[in-house]
Amino acid sequence: METRNDIRPFLPQHPGTILREELKERGIKQKVFAEMIGMRPSHLNALLHGARNISPQVATRIENALQIPARVWLNLQSNYDLDMLRTAELVEGYTPSAHPTYALADSVPKDQWETAFRAGQKDAVKRVSEALNISKAEIERIVFGI
Repeated sequence: METRNDIRPFLPQHPGTILREELKERGIKQKVFAEMIGMRPSHLNALLHGARNISPQVATRIENALQIPARVWLNLQSNYDLDMLRTAELVEGYTPSAHPTYALADSVPKDQWETAFRAGQKDAVKRVSEALNISKAEIERIVFGI
């Protein structure tokens, strides 16, 4: 029996999510933090929601503000990028996106999956469930937070 050490995450965690939680725990408002690191609040918001990546310059600014080494943030970003590539290999034709759950099962555009999930279309949930070999309940938990 062959052992595989190839770990493939289901939902990679963007470093912005981790930063958002760190700010929340420290009681730092996004707008205040954006000013602290010299970033527009809209850009910080995009980073915290995974729409922007952490660059070396931003990592250094975060280090100066929070005393968490820039290398940590760059490693988180690098690992996230790698995890997204590995996740993409799970389903043929998948293109990494900001919302991987919606696009995993098929080459159907992300917005159609989102609409299907939010409308509660059972066929959409079933197709994702079959493609990823996970339960419908698990998909609903991830997508709807149930």
